[in-house]
Amino acid sequence: MSSKSDLPNEAEIIIIGGGIVGCSIAYHLAKKGVKDVVLIERKQLTCGTTWHAAGLVSMLWPTPTLTNLAKYCHELYASLESETGQATGYKRIGSVSLARNSERLEELKRNSSMAKVFGVTSKMINNNELESLYPGINTDGVIGTLYIEKDGQTNPIDTTMALAKGARSMGVEIIENTLVDDIIVENDIAIGVRCNKKNIKGKKIILTGGLWSRDIAKKIGVNLPLYACEHYYVVTEAMSGLTPRPVMRDFDKGIYFKEDAGKMLIGWFEKNAIGCPMSKISSDFSFDEFPVDMDHIEPYLMAAMETFPEIAETGIRTFFNGPESFTNDNLHLMGPTPEIENFYVACGMNSKGIAAAGGLGKIFADWLIDGYPSGEITETDVRRNNSIQTTQSYVESRIPEALGHTYAMHWPFYQYQTARNLWQSPLHNTLTKEGACFGEVGGFERANWFTKDGVDAEYKYSYKRQNWFKFYAEEHLAVRKSVGVYDISSFGKFRVTGKNAQQELQYISCANIDVEPGTVVYTQWLNERGGIEADVTIARLNENTFDVITSISSLQRDWSYLQQNLKNDTQLTNITLDYGCLSVQGPQSRSLLQALVDVDLSNDHFKFSTGKYTELLGLKIWIQKLSYVGELGWELFIPSAKVKKIYLAIKEEGKKYDIRDVGMHALNSLRLEKGYRHWGHDIAAEDNLIEAGLSFIAKPDAGDFIGKDAFLYAKSQGLPARRLVQFKLDDPEPLLYHNEPIVMNEDIVGYLSSAMYGHSLGRAIGMGYVKAPALTTEKLNNANFEIEIATERYSAQASLRSLYDPNNEKLKL
Repeated sequence: MSSKSDLPNEAEIIIIGGGIVGCSIAYHLAKKGVKDVVLIERKQLTCGTTWHAAGLVSMLWPTPTLTNLAKYCHELYASLESETGQATGYKRIGSVSLARNSERLEELKRNSSMAKVFGVTSKMINNNELESLYPGINTDGVIGTLYIEKDGQTNPIDTTMALAKGARSMGVEIIENTLVDDIIVENDIAIGVRCNKKNIKGKKIILTGGLWSRDIAKKIGVNLPLYACEHYYVVTEAMSGLTPRPVMRDFDKGIYFKEDAGKMLIGWFEKNAIGCPMSKISSDFSFDEFPVDMDHIEPYLMAAMETFPEIAETGIRTFFNGPESFTNDNLHLMGPTPEIENFYVACGMNSKGIAAAGGLGKIFADWLIDGYPSGEITETDVRRNNSIQTTQSYVESRIPEALGHTYAMHWPFYQYQTARNLWQSPLHNTLTKEGACFGEVGGFERANWFTKDGVDAEYKYSYKRQNWFKFYAEEHLAVRKSVGVYDISSFGKFRVTGKNAQQELQYISCANIDVEPGTVVYTQWLNERGGIEADVTIARLNENTFDVITSISSLQRDWSYLQQNLKNDTQLTNITLDYGCLSVQGPQSRSLLQALVDVDLSNDHFKFSTGKYTELLGLKIWIQKLSYVGELGWELFIPSAKVKKIYLAIKEEGKKYDIRDVGMHALNSLRLEKGYRHWGHDIAAEDNLIEAGLSFIAKPDAGDFIGKDAFLYAKSQGLPARRLVQFKLDDPEPLLYHNEPIVMNEDIVGYLSSAMYGHSLGRAIGMGYVKAPALTTEKLNNANFEIEIATERYSAQASLRSLYDPNNEKLKL
């Protein structure tokens, strides 16, 4: 390894941090032919978090992206020793995950079903089979177990050294014992780093600094939702007769077991994790440990003795406590930062660093070289977090809870309890009085459902019908039969102005933006490959003013996209919190609103996808005729201070029509019945318009736009190899959420990207991409489709057209 005296003057790529992630990226860059790479480590390789990781390499994770990363890791780690000559300690020993209640059993079964989509073999086993795999286990209370035969483990230090050795053999320079003092930025572009008063120029800077990443990034104005927590495990003395066996996870007790050379390593993810501010970590921290709080860990040790009684008769050789960094949602932080160009991050491993590093390194290397990642990374994209989610108070509150959620039940619709009520709608208190139960997305509180009949406005979680099911069904049907009002103030709202605004927006939008003032355009923003980077509406208020509307979950991403692409004297303003928004939808929406506004709402005077200024209670507001639920309806954009006044007037007039407050859960089921896509779930950067059934949006004759050539090429190829299809179960009882496998003629051909219960249809519904050549309506009708739920298959109807009102007659009322 090089030393700090050998610092180069420049490099094409500079990596900050020598844990397994940094070394994996360096290795994969070299594999791709990029040799001019410098990795700089403040102390020694692995000395931060990597060295004390448990080394579990699981095949199956809670999301498709993480599962794909883990699957590749196995392939890589199995080959590293033969390639580099460095032993890694990798071996496939399998894993068993225990269920002690019916809900956990369903979760494991659902995970087992999802695993099939990615070619991961698993099966549910009984206690006799468990005892044969894991001699000495106490199976009392265990009602089922998920067994994955090809799960593995590896030695984290050795594996990192193998990656480093492979990278060096291909030309990568690795420099240890050198602190990066500063990242050099000019005009919001990272151009290098400073070490020991020496500048090293770099075209791209990658931060893989683990625990230190938040502080390093903060120096240049990049705020990462990253926080360290104390993380514990113990290692026993050698246990006589302890044979090699699978990794065991006792989720309901929060503990895991790993046999290691005749000793047992026992770790856990406690619900009351102890946060670890960086002030607690010394500047020379290297292979260090923290004192062990025995009172804190005792419940987990006692639980471990219950599951594996031999531990009670065995001494403990090592009590370990060390810091590890986590994120607010237990997902990695990956990719280019929106604040600084040419500055990338790969951190926040959430105890998944060893299992994910191989795949993450490959995706990242491809991203840096090709300009885009070689896989779907939307859920781990660093741009997914809004500004409120990166504040110190937020991360210190939320992240310890997120750590504890690692082994907790991953309930459908689960809501975190900490770091709440930070961003609120102008109607928050009013809706609370109306019975709203709130959920949080992107740091913004939204009414998810409304309670009635004295039921508390709080979630009671289950994989079955939850306590709010009947209420949101009533909300759903009110919109279909009469009228509902829902608060969508959380929408991201950006104002684009200037003489070149239309031209600039046209270049990033596939639809025609050169429309008459008062027109509202639904469009996607594509990347050069034709993938969908954003899904927005753009209202032309006048000749030179446009409002761009997006979802709260895409706020930061779309804002940064506009900042990067709007040039030429075009001004951009974030007006998200300046305006609230109410949506009034349903067959009676015209009658209700016509009594309040001074514009004619008839079809002859107010066309679909148009908007106007109107007077309402003496206030000038913007009203546009749009629907995300497939009904006649309008969206009203109102200055935040006046939203309550308008809402109360709508509710008062709406009494004539039995108006219903509607939450986000009903909005989701309504849009799914109509087949409307949701960015980040049904469409994202790896999906194109043809596959998504949105090719009608693009207007290539209107002018040039990013991704136009890719779109035209894809269109010229005829039917794609995968298409987004809607599904409706035949059985009215089962529930769908997402990630359930799609089975076509006995073969798994995809999975559901989103799902909900379609109350107008009386069945659970969903949509997902089906991989099948030349997929036509006729082929769909002649195929046998099933959806697999918790290892059981249920027959389903498939459709390329909307399941509800396919001819759009409701929108034309």
